Amino acid sequence: MTTRQQRIALRGRRLECAAVVATAVLAATLCGAVPAQDATGSRSERSSERTSVAAGVSRPEAVDTRPPSPDPQAQPRSEPSRVRIPQLGADLEVFGADAEKDGTPPTPEEEDAHKVAWFQGGPSPGEQGPAILVGHLDTHEGPAAFAGIGSLKPGAEIRIERKDQSTMVFTVDSVEQYQKENYPNGRVYGPTQTPQLRLITCGGGFTEKDGYDANIVAFASLKS
Repeated sequence: MTTRQQRIALRGRRLECAAVVATAVLAATLCGAVPAQDATGSRSERSSERTSVAAGVSRPEAVDTRPPSPDPQAQPRSEPSRVRIPQLGADLEVFGADAEKDGTPPTPEEEDAHKVAWFQGGPSPGEQGPAILVGHLDTHEGPAAFAGIGSLKPGAEIRIERKDQSTMVFTVDSVEQYQKENYPNGRVYGPTQTPQLRLITCGGGFTEKDGYDANIVAFASLKS
């Protein structure tokens, strides 16, 4: 096992789901996993599960992936502090985090599974470009911060509170699920002409050996 594989395995033992987003070099995505515990505290086998997105919410033509240009909607940079998603009844703390030494952005630790990580190496919500927020799907104890992302529908609001006391309101354009081997880095992380938001978590099928085999991405645009 390589050093990188050892690091991945260690992260997988900490959390049932660790969604990893790309950095400036557009790294691949990855999900790790650990088996759940039974009532005696022993590791137990978990049956295979599969997440999906609702029919009709995947809309490739809705996502802005054109080269960047000045846009009057773009706001000055300010760190996000909370994300609220009315459709899910979610009100979540957001914290900024830098990339790991191996080039992959960090994800919340197990004790922070109900918080959301903002990749502060990229745009803040409201700036031009795609702001990246990463949350866990679940832990061995149950649903985590982004458990309901796959059920969002186009038009759903995502409200981001920022440290400058402003609130950026985004509307969902599309929600999509990608197998890890077919993850479209350019579509998810590429430059955009307008302020955009990406909510990312794990998804797909689950096995004890490999964890989740896909990622769910919600694409959203700043509301005019």
